Amino acid sequence: MAKIHTHYDNLKVARLAPPEVIRAAYKALTQKYHPDKNPGDEKAARIMAILNTAYGILSDPVRRKEHDEWIAAEEWEIAWLDSTRADDGHKARDGAPAHAWEPQPVAAPTPYRRLRDAKWWLALGASFAAGCAVGLLAVDQPRVLPAALASVLGAPAVPRVQPQVVPEPATDPAIDSWAVGKAYLPDNPAARPPDIKALAVTQLIVPAHAPECDTDLQSLVAPNGESWPLNSGYVDGYPVGNQGEEMQVKVDNTANPSAVFVKLYDLDRRANVRHAYVLAHATLAIDKLAAGKYEVRYQNVDPGAGKADCAARARAPAATAAP
Repeated sequence: MAKIHTHYDNLKVARLAPPEVIRAAYKALTQKYHPDKNPGDEKAARIMAILNTAYGILSDPVRRKEHDEWIAAEEWEIAWLDSTRADDGHKARDGAPAHAWEPQPVAAPTPYRRLRDAKWWLALGASFAAGCAVGLLAVDQPRVLPAALASVLGAPAVPRVQPQVVPEPATDPAIDSWAVGKAYLPDNPAARPPDIKALAVTQLIVPAHAPECDTDLQSLVAPNGESWPLNSGYVDGYPVGNQGEEMQVKVDNTANPSAVFVKLYDLDRRANVRHAYVLAHATLAIDKLAAGKYEVRYQNVDPGAGKADCAARARAPAATAAP
């Protein structure tokens, strides 16, 4: 079976590699291909961009799980297509030969690849025709069966009673035009519905948060390898999606003594569309968003601190309070 190219291949790690192995592999590769060490090298810049994308996905547990599900679906579909070709007398594809490592952009998920297969369309058409036939019989049964019985017994068929259509009561356009959103005659401008616009504004208030050494992010750089901003703002290197003028999300971190790394997640497209860094006791407005359903995910950040330093600070208040 042909092997698909994944973000694990770009970082040269196994698919079950733990986060620390993925992080070490990314750091080792960036030391070799970082643009600062390869000025003017377009190939190194391209490889570095691919490595950043791969690490950004594999370092995020949610996005990594989605990537693993995509890999399983793609490989299942390839196996299914190979089995259908084998049934038709064609030889199934063998595994791709091994080549020297070189990172490549990973193809976007294609959940509708099987739509290109003729057998799939044939089976879909047959199922649709059968469903239409069953539905037609179910709808016409009250009319067909009485007529058939009447012809056999020699009795006149009972005519069907047509349902009476009750007209919708008239409404006053001046009162009801906004509520129902109906269109009115263009020759009466006073009766036209007004132009309604809405601006949705949401807010996240981050609560005061004590250090949690197992879950807080202790790093001098962001997960994609870029430095944290000096002020509250977007983190470099991440794509900015869902641009529009309909919404904004305010992140209020004024009660929190720690900075936070924020990911704005689009629930409809199942993707992160903003990555931001908000300083302690500060706020940030994530603006210029298209209308949609979003989820704000955040994680406390302790730049440059290790778990040992974090644990020492967590114990410090308790030691001070002791008699």
